[in-house]
Amino acid sequence: MRGILLYPKEGLTLPEEFRRLLRHHLEERGIRLLSPENPEGAEAVLVVGGDGTFLRAAPLAYRLDIPILGINFGKLGFLTEVQLEEAELALSNLASGKFAIEERLMFEVQFQEENFLALNEVAILKGPLGHMIHLRVLAGGEYLTTYYGDGLIVATPTGSTAYNLSAGGPILHPGAKALVLTPICPFMLSARPLVLPAEMTVEIQLVSPSREVHLVVDGGLHREIPPGGRLKVRRAERPLKLITSPTRSYFAILRDKLGWGESKV
Repeated sequence: MRGILLYPKEGLTLPEEFRRLLRHHLEERGIRLLSPENPEGAEAVLVVGGDGTFLRAAPLAYRLDIPILGINFGKLGFLTEVQLEEAELALSNLASGKFAIEERLMFEVQFQEENFLALNEVAILKGPLGHMIHLRVLAGGEYLTTYYGDGLIVATPTGSTAYNLSAGGPILHPGAKALVLTPICPFMLSARPLVLPAEMTVEIQLVSPSREVHLVVDGGLHREIPPGGRLKVRRAERPLKLITSPTRSYFAILRDKLGWGESKV
């Protein structure tokens, strides 16, 4: 490693012990710590914060086509997999290049004249004072259905444990080549989450004259969708390279975060 792009949570003051780890495992080995404003020479992204910080850093890591590692200084930590007690080993492995990578599917989102990247999900939501919205959906170029309700989530396998899970959608293993459509509070008993192949492009049109309908990408980026507005969600050209925890598997993290204990039977 010649350089690592440090991407901390905004306003976070790093504890002195963690700063010592950065100095010992990175800077004293001649590895430069770079900023998002000057990423030239970066060979990996080191996120220090929570999942929200990780989601903001993911498009940058994708565009630079370099792996990304998250150390959890937040709460949940599905994406920032490495806990503080694992940080020393993770930083040592990062410096030596001895780490495992998982490829995570990302979305490209086309809306009007803009294009976005999403690691977790794309959500179409009615505003707080809005009425039920109607969303006409095509999958793979074929009409699928029109959803009536409070909105719709299009989630990646990585994002299946985020907003999708809260809305009643299924958990997808991050290695699955799939996406999931999950309606939000649908006004139709037949509307259920639907898993589709990752290769399918999903097209969504707001066909109701509703006001205050929002496009939300990875919980951060917001755009207002006008009546008749359309968007396309497709698999990104390549996956994101995520550096995994050095000590815990995906299932171990899932058990921990969801509180799945050992059966007593």
